[in-house]
Amino acid sequence: MDFPPKKAEQLVKRISELLKSRQETIAVTEAACGGLLSSYLVSVPGASEWFDGGTLVYSLKSRLKLSGWDSKDIENYTGPSANVALRLARNLRLELGSTYTLSETGYASSVQNNPEAASKTGVVYYGISGPHRDLCRTHTTGSDDRCANMQQFALKGLEFLLEELERSEKDPEQHKKKKAKSEEPTING
Repeated sequence: MDFPPKKAEQLVKRISELLKSRQETIAVTEAACGGLLSSYLVSVPGASEWFDGGTLVYSLKSRLKLSGWDSKDIENYTGPSANVALRLARNLRLELGSTYTLSETGYASSVQNNPEAASKTGVVYYGISGPHRDLCRTHTTGSDDRCANMQQFALKGLEFLLEELERSEKDPEQHKKKKAKSEEPTING
């Protein structure tokens, strides 16, 4: 069995190098990936130096218990979106105090009894919350293959995270004042 896939391994090695060199950490909240992001991240030796952990919030019940949501949030929930992804990332960052958090939520396959969601199959939303900014991204696979979508969602999430880490590395202003690992993050917006 080839795990993780070569592309994921390459991405995670670079993510690991950047986080270790800067003494920073990452945590993830997953939904449609079903734990693949966390699995890919911890597949690299030494991940415990920079991986704080993660949550799998596949159901609304788990979001209520694990993501800082309340019953009103559940009542108003209309499905995965960029706002939901960003909120998941922000909440986990507050909970774990990680330097960065990455979240994803999407539609890996069609949703039974929900024709409106059927048009969104293969759509995933990502959120990153970091020390200097929060951002979202949407990716569409164009596929209705559940397992292929889950794998592509995880790979695209790693690519998004790596892009943000590399961008922050190139911005010297972001690293002039190094924040302590345990410092509570500030949420923008």
